[in-house]
Amino acid sequence: MAFLGFMVKKFISRLVLPLGQVLVLWLVGALLWWRRPAKRTGPLLMVIAGLWLLVMSMPITGQGLVYSLEARNWNYATPAALSAKGVRDIVVLAGGVGQGNLTAADRLDSSSLKRLLEGVRLWQKIPGSKLVLSGGNIDTDAKQGQAMIALALELGVPREAIVSENASWDTEDQAKLLKQRLDGRPFALVTSAIHMPRSMAWFQEYGLAPVAAPCDFRSKDFRLGLFSFLPSAGALQNCEHAVHEYLGLMWQRFKQDLGGAPKEETS
Repeated sequence: MAFLGFMVKKFISRLVLPLGQVLVLWLVGALLWWRRPAKRTGPLLMVIAGLWLLVMSMPITGQGLVYSLEARNWNYATPAALSAKGVRDIVVLAGGVGQGNLTAADRLDSSSLKRLLEGVRLWQKIPGSKLVLSGGNIDTDAKQGQAMIALALELGVPREAIVSENASWDTEDQAKLLKQRLDGRPFALVTSAIHMPRSMAWFQEYGLAPVAAPCDFRSKDFRLGLFSFLPSAGALQNCEHAVHEYLGLMWQRFKQDLGGAPKEETS
């Protein structure tokens, strides 16, 4: 039942992302045009769908949405500041993994790779710390946490310094499954800056004490210019990711209003 609910949530979220919005508008418009060719409603909806796709594909739109999320945690974490707060666990949230005959680095998508490298950077400068790699995968047999372990070992992190979690489906699951290890102690939470607000919200909801350690910024190097208004696939992807995060924050707030996550473990 939990699996079915998770898949329904994923399916619905795809429909309300920018590409899903464009597709639904266009299909409704095409259907209305076919059923009532003399009416203008159908063609108007199809034109609106095209214009919406154009707006969502502009770099300035994507960068604006991304910045509104990344600006909440704009600075990189420093090992000295983390150590001063008593941080000894570096929690790295996976972002995606591929399958096939790939090297350890190629198995991780761009977000996972950058998060892992940031986690290793912090681990190297905090003596006695542990690298906690978190992430399962519901879509494939490949486990994100296991893929990160493989690369971390190649980067020189000893196996005894690595803690793994490979059973989670989403960010809430990661907070829930790591609660027992992290409860009561500050820890560095490493994830993409765009994903950090939702991650912090879930870990705090479970009564934990995360310290933001953002990476994988998308808007730090943005400069306004002519190309900021020319559509691109990358800009559309930024919009998709930003809207996905806002939907995730809305879902987290909705669940919180319904009763929230348990603050204490129950047996």
